[in-house]
Amino acid sequence: MSLNPTQTLSLVQNILREQTSPAEGTRTTSPAFSNRLDQALERGIVPDTTSAEALQRAADALRLDTLRNSMELLDDQTDQSDGMRLPQPGPLPAAPPSIQAYLANLATPSATGTATPPAATLPLPAPLEEPGPQPLNRLSLLQDSAKHTGLDPIIQKASRQYGVDAALIRAVIKTESNFNPRAVSPVGAQGLMQLMPATARGLGVNNAFDPEQNVMGGTKFLKDLLNRYKGDLDAALAAYNWGPGNVDRRPERLPRETRDYLVRVKQLYASYSA
Repeated sequence: MSLNPTQTLSLVQNILREQTSPAEGTRTTSPAFSNRLDQALERGIVPDTTSAEALQRAADALRLDTLRNSMELLDDQTDQSDGMRLPQPGPLPAAPPSIQAYLANLATPSATGTATPPAATLPLPAPLEEPGPQPLNRLSLLQDSAKHTGLDPIIQKASRQYGVDAALIRAVIKTESNFNPRAVSPVGAQGLMQLMPATARGLGVNNAFDPEQNVMGGTKFLKDLLNRYKGDLDAALAAYNWGPGNVDRRPERLPRETRDYLVRVKQLYASYSA
Protein backbone atom coordinates (compact mmCIF):
# COMPACT_ATOMS: atom_id res chain seq x y z
CA MET A 1 0.00 0.00 0.00
CA SER A 2 1.25 3.48 -0.79
CA LEU A 3 1.52 6.35 1.70
CA ASN A 4 0.79 9.94 0.94
CA PRO A 5 3.40 12.56 1.99
CA THR A 6 1.58 13.43 5.21
CA GLN A 7 1.45 9.80 6.29
CA THR A 8 5.11 9.42 5.39
CA LEU A 9 6.12 12.37 7.57
CA SER A 10 4.05 10.92 10.44
CA LEU A 11 5.95 7.67 10.12
CA VAL A 12 9.26 9.52 10.12
CA GLN A 13 8.14 11.40 13.24
CA ASN A 14 7.33 8.18 15.10
CA ILE A 15 10.70 6.67 14.16
CA LEU A 16 12.45 9.83 15.30
CA ARG A 17 10.65 9.78 18.66
CA GLU A 18 11.64 6.15 19.26
CA GLN A 19 15.27 6.87 18.37
CA THR A 20 15.52 10.02 20.45
CA SER A 21 13.60 8.89 23.56
CA PRO A 22 15.98 9.26 26.53
CA ALA A 23 17.27 6.11 28.13
CA GLU A 24 18.93 5.83 31.48
CA GLY A 25 22.58 6.83 31.39
CA THR A 26 22.42 8.16 27.80
CA ARG A 27 22.23 11.56 26.13
CA THR A 28 18.98 12.79 24.56
CA THR A 29 19.37 13.79 20.94
CA SER A 30 18.43 17.26 19.76
CA PRO A 31 14.56 17.55 19.38
CA ALA A 32 14.71 20.36 16.80
CA PHE A 33 13.93 18.18 13.83
CA SER A 34 11.07 16.34 15.67
CA ASN A 35 9.55 19.65 16.81
CA ARG A 36 9.46 20.96 13.28
CA LEU A 37 7.60 17.83 12.16
CA ASP A 38 5.10 18.24 15.01
CA GLN A 39 4.39 21.84 14.06
CA ALA A 40 3.96 20.95 10.40
CA LEU A 41 1.48 18.16 11.16
CA GLU A 42 -0.51 20.18 13.78
CA ARG A 43 -0.92 23.21 11.52
CA GLY A 44 -1.71 21.02 8.50
CA ILE A 45 0.81 22.89 6.41
CA VAL A 46 2.19 19.75 4.84
CA PRO A 47 0.21 19.31 1.64
CA ASP A 48 -0.51 16.03 -0.01
CA THR A 49 1.50 17.21 -2.91
CA THR A 50 4.82 17.27 -0.98
CA SER A 51 7.42 16.20 -3.48
CA ALA A 52 9.52 13.06 -3.19
CA GLU A 53 12.62 15.31 -3.27
CA ALA A 54 11.45 17.14 -0.13
CA LEU A 55 10.84 13.85 1.67
CA GLN A 56 14.30 12.67 0.63
CA ARG A 57 15.84 15.81 2.09
CA ALA A 58 13.94 15.27 5.34
CA ALA A 59 15.15 11.67 5.57
CA ASP A 60 18.74 12.74 4.85
CA ALA A 61 18.55 15.39 7.56
CA LEU A 62 17.30 12.75 10.01
CA ARG A 63 20.22 10.45 9.21
CA LEU A 64 22.76 13.27 9.61
CA ASP A 65 21.25 14.36 12.94
CA THR A 66 21.34 10.76 14.22
CA LEU A 67 24.95 10.33 13.10
CA ARG A 68 26.02 13.59 14.79
CA ASN A 69 24.48 12.59 18.11
CA SER A 70 25.99 9.11 17.89
CA MET A 71 29.43 10.68 17.54
CA GLU A 72 28.77 12.87 20.57
CA LEU A 73 27.80 9.79 22.57
CA LEU A 74 31.03 8.05 21.58
CA ASP A 75 33.04 11.13 22.51
CA ASP A 76 31.54 11.12 26.03
CA GLN A 77 32.02 7.39 26.58
CA THR A 78 33.65 6.62 29.93
CA ASP A 79 35.09 3.54 31.58
CA GLN A 80 32.17 2.03 33.55
CA SER A 81 34.46 0.31 36.07
CA ASP A 82 35.72 3.47 37.77
CA GLY A 83 34.00 6.34 35.99
CA MET A 84 37.27 7.58 34.58
CA ARG A 85 37.66 8.63 30.95
CA LEU A 86 39.24 5.94 28.85
CA PRO A 87 43.00 6.55 28.54
CA GLN A 88 44.16 8.03 25.27
CA PRO A 89 47.01 6.27 23.48
CA GLY A 90 50.35 7.93 24.15
CA PRO A 91 52.89 8.88 21.50
CA LEU A 92 54.81 6.12 19.80
CA PRO A 93 58.46 5.74 20.92
CA ALA A 94 60.90 7.57 18.69
CA ALA A 95 62.55 5.47 16.02
CA PRO A 96 66.36 5.05 16.13
CA PRO A 97 68.28 7.80 14.30
CA SER A 98 69.30 5.44 11.49
CA ILE A 99 65.65 4.54 10.81
CA GLN A 100 64.61 8.21 10.98
CA ALA A 101 67.27 9.09 8.41
CA TYR A 102 66.08 6.28 6.17
CA LEU A 103 62.45 7.42 6.35
CA ALA A 104 63.45 11.05 5.74
CA ASN A 105 65.28 10.04 2.58
CA LEU A 106 62.30 8.04 1.40
CA ALA A 107 60.05 11.06 1.89
CA THR A 108 62.30 13.35 -0.17
CA PRO A 109 60.83 13.68 -3.66
CA SER A 110 63.16 13.50 -6.61
CA ALA A 111 63.01 15.61 -9.74
CA THR A 112 60.66 13.07 -11.31
CA GLY A 113 58.25 13.26 -8.37
CA THR A 114 59.10 9.85 -6.92
CA ALA A 115 60.81 9.09 -3.65
CA THR A 116 64.58 8.91 -3.93
CA PRO A 117 66.11 5.96 -2.06
CA PRO A 118 69.07 6.87 0.13
CA ALA A 119 72.46 6.32 -1.45
CA ALA A 120 74.05 5.26 1.84
CA THR A 121 71.67 5.60 4.81
CA LEU A 122 73.51 3.34 7.19
CA PRO A 123 77.29 3.51 7.56
CA LEU A 124 78.99 0.63 5.83
CA PRO A 125 81.31 -1.48 8.00
CA ALA A 126 84.98 -0.86 7.46
CA PRO A 127 86.61 -3.61 5.37
CA LEU A 128 88.45 -6.17 7.41
CA GLU A 129 92.17 -6.06 6.88
CA GLU A 130 93.78 -9.40 6.29
CA PRO A 131 96.72 -10.03 8.60
CA GLY A 132 100.04 -9.64 6.84
CA PRO A 133 103.37 -11.20 7.72
CA GLN A 134 104.30 -10.79 11.37
CA PRO A 135 107.65 -9.31 12.46
CA LEU A 136 110.37 -11.90 12.84
CA ASN A 137 111.59 -12.92 16.25
CA ARG A 138 115.35 -13.52 16.04
CA LEU A 139 115.36 -15.61 19.22
CA SER A 140 112.69 -17.86 17.76
CA LEU A 141 114.74 -18.28 14.59
CA LEU A 142 117.81 -19.27 16.60
CA GLN A 143 115.71 -21.79 18.52
CA ASP A 144 114.44 -23.22 15.23
CA SER A 145 118.01 -23.63 13.99
CA ALA A 146 119.07 -25.41 17.16
CA LYS A 147 115.94 -27.60 17.19
CA HIS A 148 116.22 -28.72 13.60
CA THR A 149 119.96 -29.17 13.31
CA GLY A 150 119.27 -32.66 12.03
CA LEU A 151 118.03 -31.07 8.79
CA ASP A 152 121.23 -29.08 8.23
CA PRO A 153 123.13 -31.90 6.46
CA ILE A 154 120.15 -32.45 4.11
CA ILE A 155 119.79 -28.72 3.40
CA GLN A 156 123.53 -28.38 2.73
CA LYS A 157 123.47 -31.39 0.39
CA ALA A 158 120.54 -29.95 -1.59
CA SER A 159 122.26 -26.55 -1.73
CA ARG A 160 125.45 -28.00 -3.17
CA GLN A 161 123.69 -30.29 -5.64
CA TYR A 162 121.34 -27.69 -7.13
CA GLY A 163 123.24 -24.45 -6.49
CA VAL A 164 120.55 -22.85 -4.28
CA ASP A 165 121.53 -20.83 -1.20
CA ALA A 166 121.00 -22.90 1.97
CA ALA A 167 119.47 -19.88 3.73
CA LEU A 168 116.81 -19.65 0.99
CA ILE A 169 116.01 -23.37 1.29
CA ARG A 170 115.65 -22.97 5.06
CA ALA A 171 113.41 -19.91 4.62
CA VAL A 172 111.09 -21.82 2.26
CA ILE A 173 110.90 -24.79 4.66
CA LYS A 174 110.10 -22.49 7.62
CA THR A 175 107.36 -20.70 5.66
CA GLU A 176 105.87 -23.81 4.10
CA SER A 177 105.76 -26.26 7.02
CA ASN A 178 107.50 -24.68 10.03
CA PHE A 179 109.97 -27.60 9.87
CA ASN A 180 107.22 -30.23 10.26
CA PRO A 181 108.04 -33.23 7.98
CA ARG A 182 104.46 -34.61 8.45
CA ALA A 183 102.66 -31.39 7.51
CA VAL A 184 99.73 -31.64 5.08
CA SER A 185 97.99 -28.54 3.71
CA PRO A 186 94.21 -28.24 3.09
CA VAL A 187 94.86 -28.73 -0.65
CA GLY A 188 97.05 -31.82 -0.13
CA ALA A 189 100.61 -30.44 -0.24
CA GLN A 190 102.92 -32.64 1.82
CA GLY A 191 106.09 -32.58 3.88
CA LEU A 192 108.75 -30.02 4.68
CA MET A 193 108.60 -28.10 1.40
CA GLN A 194 104.90 -28.84 0.80
CA LEU A 195 105.05 -30.71 -2.48
CA MET A 196 101.83 -31.54 -4.29
CA PRO A 197 101.61 -35.29 -5.08
CA ALA A 198 101.79 -34.77 -8.85
CA THR A 199 104.75 -32.40 -8.51
CA ALA A 200 106.51 -34.83 -6.16
CA ARG A 201 106.13 -37.67 -8.69
CA GLY A 202 107.51 -35.48 -11.46
CA LEU A 203 110.53 -34.73 -9.29
CA GLY A 204 111.16 -38.41 -8.53
CA VAL A 205 109.96 -38.19 -4.92
CA ASN A 206 108.41 -41.51 -3.85
CA ASN A 207 107.73 -40.53 -0.23
CA ALA A 208 107.02 -36.86 0.35
CA PHE A 209 107.13 -37.38 4.14
CA ASP A 210 110.74 -38.50 4.00
CA PRO A 211 112.76 -35.36 4.91
CA GLU A 212 115.66 -36.04 2.54
CA GLN A 213 113.50 -36.91 -0.46
CA ASN A 214 111.25 -33.92 0.18
CA VAL A 215 114.06 -31.36 0.59
CA MET A 216 115.99 -32.65 -2.38
CA GLY A 217 112.85 -32.64 -4.57
CA GLY A 218 111.68 -29.23 -3.32
CA THR A 219 115.11 -27.66 -3.89
CA LYS A 220 115.25 -29.05 -7.41
CA PHE A 221 111.80 -27.55 -8.11
CA LEU A 222 112.91 -24.16 -6.72
CA LYS A 223 116.04 -24.24 -8.90
CA ASP A 224 113.96 -25.02 -12.01
CA LEU A 225 111.76 -22.01 -11.26
CA LEU A 226 114.78 -19.72 -10.77
CA ASN A 227 116.05 -20.85 -14.17
CA ARG A 228 112.62 -20.41 -15.75
CA TYR A 229 112.42 -16.79 -14.60
CA LYS A 230 116.10 -16.02 -15.23
CA GLY A 231 117.06 -15.66 -11.56
CA ASP A 232 114.05 -13.43 -10.64
CA LEU A 233 113.57 -14.46 -7.01
CA ASP A 234 110.13 -12.83 -6.67
CA ALA A 235 108.78 -14.59 -9.76
CA ALA A 236 110.30 -17.93 -8.72
CA LEU A 237 108.84 -17.75 -5.19
CA ALA A 238 105.45 -16.61 -6.51
CA ALA A 239 105.40 -19.59 -8.87
CA TYR A 240 106.38 -21.95 -6.04
CA ASN A 241 103.39 -20.74 -4.01
CA TRP A 242 100.77 -19.95 -6.70
CA GLY A 243 101.91 -22.18 -9.55
CA PRO A 244 104.02 -21.26 -12.60
CA GLY A 245 101.00 -21.39 -14.91
CA ASN A 246 99.20 -18.70 -12.91
CA VAL A 247 102.28 -16.50 -12.77
CA ASP A 248 102.80 -16.84 -16.53
CA ARG A 249 99.19 -15.93 -17.35
CA ARG A 250 98.48 -13.29 -14.68
CA PRO A 251 101.71 -11.93 -13.20
CA GLU A 252 100.02 -8.63 -12.33
CA ARG A 253 97.23 -10.29 -10.31
CA LEU A 254 99.08 -12.02 -7.50
CA PRO A 255 96.65 -12.93 -4.70
CA ARG A 256 97.14 -11.50 -1.22
CA GLU A 257 98.30 -14.86 0.11
CA THR A 258 101.11 -15.03 -2.48
CA ARG A 259 102.20 -11.45 -1.84
CA ASP A 260 102.42 -12.17 1.89
CA TYR A 261 104.32 -15.35 1.10
CA LEU A 262 106.95 -13.40 -0.84
CA VAL A 263 107.43 -10.95 2.02
CA ARG A 264 107.72 -13.71 4.60
CA VAL A 265 110.21 -15.86 2.69
CA LYS A 266 112.45 -12.89 1.89
CA GLN A 267 112.40 -11.72 5.51
CA LEU A 268 113.45 -15.17 6.66
CA TYR A 269 116.03 -15.44 3.90
CA ALA A 270 117.65 -12.20 5.07
CA SER A 271 117.61 -13.34 8.70
CA TYR A 272 119.07 -16.79 7.97
CA SER A 273 121.76 -15.19 5.78
CA ALA A 274 122.88 -12.81 8.54
